[in-house]
Amino acid sequence: MTSVLMVLRIKGNVGLDPEVEKTLESLRLDRAFKAGLYPSSPTLMGMLRRAQRYLTWGEPNKQTIFTFLKKAGYVAEDGLEKLAEKLERGESSLDKPVLLRLRPPSGGFKRSVKRAFKSGGEYGDRGGEINELFRRMI
Repeated sequence: MTSVLMVLRIKGNVGLDPEVEKTLESLRLDRAFKAGLYPSSPTLMGMLRRAQRYLTWGEPNKQTIFTFLKKAGYVAEDGLEKLAEKLERGESSLDKPVLLRLRPPSGGFKRSVKRAFKSGGEYGDRGGEINELFRRMI
């Protein structure tokens, strides 16, 4: 299991419940198509469950982590490739979240954003499938 999770906000602000809005503010995901790499923790999982209808998340692979850090302008002492590899293996963790604004996915969402990923939709936990969605949004 990786020590980081990639979280993508897939819906905007209209009709937000105040508790969900506060959770999204805490995650610093203030607009649609904003993404973040977060250190994996039980607290984060609770926040994701609370705002799951507005987010999708999963475990990124090494290439996705590297591309994300590079696009976000992140600088590491021993190089981004080594850091991405360590993050994927769980040997290292991020001190704070790394955020990045993305484009809508090329070709659009393949399924409904009103249904959970496991039910044939787009929101919620998608595991390793997050890499394909990120590739289409970069």
